This record gives sequence, structure tokens and C-alpha cells, in this order.
Amino acid sequence: MQPSSSGSSGSEKSAWFGVAVLMFISVVAILDRQILNLLVDPIRAELALTDIQIGVLQGPAFMVFYTLFGFPLGWMVDRMHRLRLLAAGIAFWTAGTIACGLADSYEALIVARAVVGMGEAVASPASISLIADYFRPERRAVATSVYGTAAMFGTGLALVGGGLLLSLSEIIGPLQIASLPAIEGWRFAFVACGLPGILGVLLALSAREPARRIETYALDDKPGLANFLFSARKWILSHFSAVCLVAIMSFAFMNWLPSYLIRGYGWQPANVGLLTGIQFLLLGPLGILAGGFIVRRMQQKGVSDAVARVLRLGAILIALSLASMAAPWSSDTVLLPLSLAVLFVSMLPTISLLAIQQATPGELRGRMAAIYFITTNLVGYSLGPIITAALNERLFTQSSELGYSLGLIGIFLGPLAALLFSVSLTHFRKIVAPDRDEGLRRWSTSE
Repeated sequence: MQPSSSGSSGSEKSAWFGVAVLMFISVVAILDRQILNLLVDPIRAELALTDIQIGVLQGPAFMVFYTLFGFPLGWMVDRMHRLRLLAAGIAFWTAGTIACGLADSYEALIVARAVVGMGEAVASPASISLIADYFRPERRAVATSVYGTAAMFGTGLALVGGGLLLSLSEIIGPLQIASLPAIEGWRFAFVACGLPGILGVLLALSAREPARRIETYALDDKPGLANFLFSARKWILSHFSAVCLVAIMSFAFMNWLPSYLIRGYGWQPANVGLLTGIQFLLLGPLGILAGGFIVRRMQQKGVSDAVARVLRLGAILIALSLASMAAPWSSDTVLLPLSLAVLFVSMLPTISLLAIQQATPGELRGRMAAIYFITTNLVGYSLGPIITAALNERLFTQSSELGYSLGLIGIFLGPLAALLFSVSLTHFRKIVAPDRDEGLRRWSTSE
């Protein structure tokens, strides 16, 4: 079988403009998804909710519908104009974010969060597919790492911006629209965070849709998603299982970080948003770029399984960071372990995406990215907040003991994730650097 010719990737300038647009869209998506985390205690107080109910809003209410729509939208990403599809998704989740601010009950909040999940299900599969077609294979690690920094910018802005919006709402006072609940406090923050989505729609429609690069993988001469999943099943099972455990640790940390500081150290929400947001804005991108740089340097030295090796180390570092949150830090020193946790938590998701890009045939990337995000987010985003909430209510019942819940999660899940990444090493090598006569071979054509 001969390599097939690839489509034109267009100019470098338009490719990087496309990445910039995708980064902005990712920031908006993460902002709309994560703003809830800073608003936990005001929402809980107004609507008289329990930690378990808050955990449902943070996780399943969003993630179940993200999951249900993920694969169909990934299928559409592989077949349709991706940027137009992305624009439609942005418009949908923007409406959901604004609806969160207008919700007058717990049930209405659940519905609004579900709408956000439906719309955001298209964002990552479309972005990963677009970046792979914007750049030649040897340039993707850099481009994907740069794109990955948007997630940390979004998380940081959700914290910093959320705190500022709460303060701004106090200055402006309540806004009344017809018979809807007065827009103030946490409601004002939701509505304001939804507005940048309008600009995201316009930017998505202004970027260039790249031609699809045709990269053929001969999977025992049987192409297709099912055959790839079967041929690469040992790597997929071990890698995805490990990433799911990392996702549980990461989402537990990010979703409960504000409450950890508010309950355990008596910080005000605005101050929590400002200080932790700055951490994510500065250290998050640093962790992502550092991870991409390390992987690229290792690959240049011939380490074909570099991504799996870095992921294994990262799982241990995240576990140690979470475990340290159970220690009796003071208000002046607690930012030290949090800084390390932000650095390591931010590093791994982008490296996991590099593994998907590196090991997956070009014509399957949209669906494989959808499967990846569905699996890891469904497990991590749903279980991370819920497990932490359950530990908060059943085992560590004092508000100051939230750090024990996070520490316990890290101690149990981190070593298991590292073990699974070790298992994935051999299988990953067989895919990305197979011997001449093995059944899983790769040809890629670049300009």
C-alpha cells in the first residue's frame, strides 16, 4: 500500500491564526464550564443544596450530556465543515451558560448545565482534528501544546474573572429582567461569562477550514475505526484507564480548590478567585509548554514512547501534590502545594492528546478524540467531584478537613495510574514505532 497524497495545509500564518481562534474558543468553553466551581458556596446557600447536589452540578449534569453528544458530534467532525459545526456548538453552550444565571431552582440549573455539556461536546474533537490538518506531523506537538495552554487560561479566568464579577455585581446592584430572578452575585457571573461566546461564534466563522490530510494506517489491511480499536486495544485500554484515574484526581482538585480555601482557611471567594486564578494563568501554561518541550526533546533523541513515560511521572507528581493538601498549612504557605498541583495537573492533558494524535489515523481522529474525551471526562469529571463530595459528607465531615478528602484520592489513585501507564509503554511503541513485519504500520504524507 502506498502513501496517499495529503491536502494542502495552507499558509503558516493562517494556520496559527486558526490555532489562536481555537484557543479563544477553548478559553470560553473552560470559562463557562469551570465558573461554577467558584460559585459553589453562594449557590449552595441560596438554593439550600448539599455537597452531593453540588457535585452532581459540577459533574454528571454536565458530563452525561457531553458524553451522549460526544461521539455523534465526533462523527460529524470527520465528515462536515468543522468550523461551522464548532460555531453552532458555541452558540448552544453560550445559551446554556446564560440560562444557568437565570435558573430559579436546582432542577433548572441541571437542565442549563446539560445544555452547556451538549454544546461543548464538539469543541475538543473539532479542535484536535483541525490542528492535525493545519500542521505537518513534526509540528503538531508544538501547536497542540500551545493550544493546550488555553485550558489553563480558561480555568484561571474563571477564578479571577469570577471573583471580579462577584465584586462588580455588588457595585452595580441587582439587575431585573421581566419576572426572572434578579441578576446579581453568582447569577451575574454566569450571565457575564456567557457573553464572550458571541465573539467565539464570529471568530470560528472567520477562520480557514484546512484541507484534510490523508494519513493511511494499514491495520492488517483492514481500515476503519472498529479495526483500529481492535488492533490497538491493549494500548487503548491501559492508556485510557490510566488517564481516567488522572482525570479523577485533576477534576477533584480543580472543582474543590476554591471550597478548600474558603472552608479550610476562611478566604473570601473574590480573594480565592484572584490568587488561584493567577496560579492557573501563570503556572498552567508553563506546565503545558514544559510538558510539550520535554516530550519533543525525548522524541528527538529517539524515545518513541516519550508521551507515556512523561505521563507516568506526571501521575506520581499529581498524587504527591494532592496528598500534600492534607498537611496543616498556614494561610501564608498553602499556596506552595497548590502551585505544584496546578503545574502538574496542567501538564498531563495535552500530553495525552499528543498520544492520541500520534497513534491515531488521520481519518479517525475526530472520533477517537471524541471517544477519548467522552471516556476520560465521563469518568474524571463525574467521579472526581462526586467522590470528593462523598468523602466530605461521610468520612471527613468538618469543613476544615476537605484537604483530607483530596489527599486520600491522590494517595490511592496516583500509584495505580502510574502502573497503568507503565503497562501502556510497550503497546504504544508497537503502534508508533512498529517493526518492519508487525501488523500495525503507519504511513503519513506531509508537504
